[in-house]
Amino acid sequence: MPRLAAIAAIALVSSANAFTAPQTSIQRRTALFAEDEPPSGKFVERGVSMDQDGKSNVWAIEPKMEIENKSSEEKTGGIIAGLAGLGVFGVIAAGVLSNLPDPDQF
Repeated sequence: MPRLAAIAAIALVSSANAFTAPQTSIQRRTALFAEDEPPSGKFVERGVSMDQDGKSNVWAIEPKMEIENKSSEEKTGGIIAGLAGLGVFGVIAAGVLSNLPDPDQF
């Protein structure tokens, strides 16, 4: 029993640092759109500009569209394969569950 208490105390003390904030501050800057950033190092906000009168213009930036590469036949084939696998699993599970021994026999 003392051995268990010692292990629990060591685990408690070692996990105490898990709830403290890190002491070193790491400043990371990740550019999501590196190709859109000007090479001068000056940050230009996307979707905002100033016109010649000094008024700010704000517009929406549309997300990039994703193009589907699979045809409808490939999608249908994948769905049929998934349903067939589910059916085979169901048949096997039903066979195993129906042949279990009666628990009242023991």
